[in-house]
Amino acid sequence: MKGSGESGDASRKAARLLRVMGEQCRHLRLAHNRSQEELAAASGIGMSTLKRLEKGQGCHLSALAEVLVQLGVSERCETLFEDLAQDLQVADAARLRASNNRKR
Repeated sequence: MKGSGESGDASRKAARLLRVMGEQCRHLRLAHNRSQEELAAASGIGMSTLKRLEKGQGCHLSALAEVLVQLGVSERCETLFEDLAQDLQVADAARLRASNNRKR
């Protein structure tokens, strides 16, 4: 079982990630010279949702995805997750090979 220290560390990391993602969404929106009103409407989300996202306070994953599509970075995010999954598959294969070598 995880100790409360590990849980607190994970919570802090998650909060930091939300802040970073929110800041980056805001920077991307401004780089595209779009107002919050324009981006929220184009994304099909409410203004309060976009404001929470940009403040790092979280939102539904579907809202984040809509915003990322409107900001033109959804394909880069897909690639990031595909790369992470591929890295995990390589690590799993190496672990399996090491385990099989010990059994012999």
